[in-house]
Amino acid sequence: MGNDVVVLQETAAYTLQELAELAFAPLQAAGAVRAVAFGSYARATSDGYADLDLVVVLATDLAPLERASLLRELFDAIPVALDLVIYTPEEFAAGIERGIGLFAALASQGVTIYERSTP
Repeated sequence: MGNDVVVLQETAAYTLQELAELAFAPLQAAGAVRAVAFGSYARATSDGYADLDLVVVLATDLAPLERASLLRELFDAIPVALDLVIYTPEEFAAGIERGIGLFAALASQGVTIYERSTP
């Protein structure tokens, strides 16, 4: 036996489009303004072990660590692990304007999977 490395890589069970469809109703019910996927699903490189990295823009007065409670239904609807970051519209706009860190990744590889329609 040598130093061969075996990489287990299953194909992803869901496409980003399928996950977006599953996320639509919970995002709409929560009053989300926008949801942007990033990471392996956004790059179309996800495998069977990938989680969905998602930024949700949502008007709230809750502290950042308390915001996930607003999207409990989303966790139930998405059948893969979910890394969720929730920003207010103001926080999101300021972050996009600065374009650093996570916001740089969103600008270069983010895929909008939900956007609230305006009447």
